Amino acid sequence: MHTDRRRSRRPFLPAAGGAAAVALALLGGFSAGSPAAAAAADSIVLSGTIYVDDADEAHPEPSGEAYRVQAVNEDSVVVKQIVTGAEYSMSLPGGHSYALRAEVVDDPTWYPTWSGSTPIEEDAYRLEAGDDDLSLFLGRTAPISGDVTAAAIPGVTAPEFVVEAWWLGETEVYRLATARVRATPGVATPWSFAGAEQLPVGTYVFRIVGAGYPDYDAEYYPETNSADKYSNTFLDVDGLADIDFTPTAYDSHVERIAGGDRYATAVELTRSDYGPGYMPVLYLASGENWPDALSAGPAASHQSGALLLTDPRTLPAVVADEITRLEPDRIVVVGGPGSVSEAVRRSVDALTDAPVERIAGADRYETSRLLVEDAFEGEYDTVFLATGTAFPDALSVAPIAGSRSEPVLLVDGARGSLDEPTRRALERLSPGVGQLLGSTPSISAGIESDLTESGLVDRVDRIGGADRHDTSRLLNARYPSSLGNNRVYLASATGFADALAAGPVVSGWGARLYLSEPGCVPRATRVQLQSLYLDDVTLLGGTPTLSPAVARLTTC
Repeated sequence: MHTDRRRSRRPFLPAAGGAAAVALALLGGFSAGSPAAAAAADSIVLSGTIYVDDADEAHPEPSGEAYRVQAVNEDSVVVKQIVTGAEYSMSLPGGHSYALRAEVVDDPTWYPTWSGSTPIEEDAYRLEAGDDDLSLFLGRTAPISGDVTAAAIPGVTAPEFVVEAWWLGETEVYRLATARVRATPGVATPWSFAGAEQLPVGTYVFRIVGAGYPDYDAEYYPETNSADKYSNTFLDVDGLADIDFTPTAYDSHVERIAGGDRYATAVELTRSDYGPGYMPVLYLASGENWPDALSAGPAASHQSGALLLTDPRTLPAVVADEITRLEPDRIVVVGGPGSVSEAVRRSVDALTDAPVERIAGADRYETSRLLVEDAFEGEYDTVFLATGTAFPDALSVAPIAGSRSEPVLLVDGARGSLDEPTRRALERLSPGVGQLLGSTPSISAGIESDLTESGLVDRVDRIGGADRHDTSRLLNARYPSSLGNNRVYLASATGFADALAAGPVVSGWGARLYLSEPGCVPRATRVQLQSLYLDDVTLLGGTPTLSPAVARLTTC
């Protein structure tokens, strides 16, 4: 067993709430500008009391200098460590963000815990100013055990599995620990987190996966292969037994979402995911071209909205009916009259009492920037930059950006440098990472170097493969789907129409979208789907778009 703190995005959990504000320490007795005041401003003091939960006669509170406290900065570097009694105090260099980690020395009865009462560093409460009443709470640990009884599979004699314990934090779920199990098919093989490997009291999701390329399906406790049906399990001080798994041979379920045309397919997508009567915002984009829709998708996802397509000249009846069913609070027509005509806008306006407005720029790039400006306020970890001259890269990234609530900006990738309007957009968004999509034919080396030197982002990263399929795989590997998801969507790599409206629906499931050839699934893509346990497959579009061979996951 080893501790593993990989984080998984969970878009279906409540949005993160703001941490409580930390009061600034008062520098009493110093005149402004004095050397003593300057010295005090260069350091902060964190102090308080360490408590242990669920102490009893058999597990008494530690006494004496039984605790170790570490101060860890924003780079995960231990800046200071002390051994202390229950009352602790640490003086630390100012100008940094700190999380505190406390543990009982050489005693696994209580689990090492971070400020904010979490066993996960990424979930810790961080401080930038002094605090003289910072309480740290250490949770009791308890054992967990069960059996693995694997089904017999021809040619598999000693399968190895990994049991994963995922900790449910306030807004995310984290893989806290793993245990390896070598099983014999048909025989109950025990596994456990016990002794020094016990885990803290709290709420978990338990999952079993193959240790390598899977012969067996991932299974969630209790005994379900469906990520929609896993249970949250509470571990109390008495521990858990009978956390049993019965893994079966890997298999995929394939379905198809398709309408009579691209407009009806978009409607089938929204019907698959959205009930009637609650829709904060609905974007309506041309179904005859792709740029406007690809910027609108992440904007819709960010606002829990949806995206539909329209014929530029006439509003299709199936789309009109869906707008009526969804009852959006706001409707955004994307692009100028050349993309979506005034006749269509008037038809939409006649359907609803909701405000109908148009967001349009002089070209696709300005429209993209205006969409982002309208939907995305504040600062973001990542801004994705995609070429405005080809659709595949932005098609694959739309669900990723949507599930992360981050924007996609279209840029003229052939330019030798970053244009001024995009600079201003990035300055407003203040991203940590500028994520370029595609290799240098998609976005030039000049744009990359200009962005790197601009200081507009902390870091520039590029994801670009040998072709559009490779780029799609690299993107989805870099930004994997959430734990609570085994869904994946396949779209044609040679046509955009059926997948344009998919972004908000796919991201709503925490799922990902891969590209496929019309007649077969690239072998490397099929391998990646299985290795990530993405076995609930939805094809986007009818058989002319993705053939029956793709529905059988036939490789090429």
